[in-house]
Amino acid sequence: MQGAALFFNGLYGFIEFTGVYYSTILGFCVIISVFVLGMIMILRGTLFARSVFGKGALWCLLIPVVFCGKLHAFFMTDLGIRLFYWWYILCNKRWIGAVYFSGMIVAGVVIFTGRKRLYDSVNRLYDSGVYSSDHMIKEFPGQVSSFCTGCLRPVIVIPEDMSGDHSNIVIKHEETHIKLGHLWIMLAYDLLRIFLWPNPFLHLCVGYIKHDLEDICDTVTIQQNGIDVYDYGETIIACAGDRILTRKRFGCDSGMSFAWDDSYKSLKKRLERIVDRKTYNEKVLILGAMAITLTIAVALVMIASNSYKRVNYYDNISAICYAGDTEKIYTDYDNSIVTAFDSDHIYIDGAALLKEYPAAESGEEWFYFSVGGYYKIPGIGGSAGWGELDAGELRADIIKIPNHTETDIWNRIIMWL
Repeated sequence: MQGAALFFNGLYGFIEFTGVYYSTILGFCVIISVFVLGMIMILRGTLFARSVFGKGALWCLLIPVVFCGKLHAFFMTDLGIRLFYWWYILCNKRWIGAVYFSGMIVAGVVIFTGRKRLYDSVNRLYDSGVYSSDHMIKEFPGQVSSFCTGCLRPVIVIPEDMSGDHSNIVIKHEETHIKLGHLWIMLAYDLLRIFLWPNPFLHLCVGYIKHDLEDICDTVTIQQNGIDVYDYGETIIACAGDRILTRKRFGCDSGMSFAWDDSYKSLKKRLERIVDRKTYNEKVLILGAMAITLTIAVALVMIASNSYKRVNYYDNISAICYAGDTEKIYTDYDNSIVTAFDSDHIYIDGAALLKEYPAAESGEEWFYFSVGGYYKIPGIGGSAGWGELDAGELRADIIKIPNHTETDIWNRIIMWL
């Protein structure tokens, strides 16, 4: 019975610790994502407004954001403290972690329920016996705007009564989406929306990232397959009217639809971009992709080198409490009292201890020492060793006392996380 109580007590402490820790670092990422997303939206509307691939590449700026939760700057710079420290203080209230994780669960259920609904709807359709592709093609018996979905087993859905000329263009377009990994990109973006759900702009910008991916897909499909731009435009117009039906029947927000927007203004802009498009150089594009990949890799290395490690040890900091003066907790930063400690013993300078606590000269109370331990980020850690000393045993030399350094399974898991 006692063992079970200890187990559940440890489990509760583990859940509480991870809730505070992850809500803190993810909250930091949320705040950063607001600024990064704002920069993306400004750049895609100004410097990169006429660059199809440039606008798409801007979304890569969100990748480093999810690794920024443990930066030293949050705790060691004036700007970091002013912009972020309020969230750290707020997360000291344990219920904040519960609210954050509850929000993640709700966001995950909403997003993946939509994906499951689309998956089930597509599975009920029959395989096409007319069209061929490297990927599965299913036909819908009625009006619907073509789309593709499914990361592991991509499926292309088209209406059964689509004309041959239009169907060939649509299938090539959806195959390009799959080839370029756009379905995986949208899955990654959905996961980002779940982990950083308090940022409302991430949810509002789903349409923008889809627009940019569609523009890229249009450009690549036309050039790779030698399609006439006017034939391509006619196909978009023919499919645009069925967009609203597709949303009602499938709710295919997790897929990529050929006619992603049926509004006149958006359709007009898309057609203008297609007509005005310029031929791109594949080698230059590949070099650009490599440069972006290298830039992100360098950014991640820089972030890692300026972030707290998974486990950080308190090697030279100790805390001292005297039962005769419990209002005073002394932190020994310079090792003047606790001169050293190892896994078995704590070494104390008795003269320095008595100088700091002259009331202990009476020898009537106990000293308690906390040494070592670890932290994930400042203020969030545990597993410190501890020792105790009867004030009556104080003497003016180095005193050696046992160091109790038991680390339970929960702390080992936390240290691994």
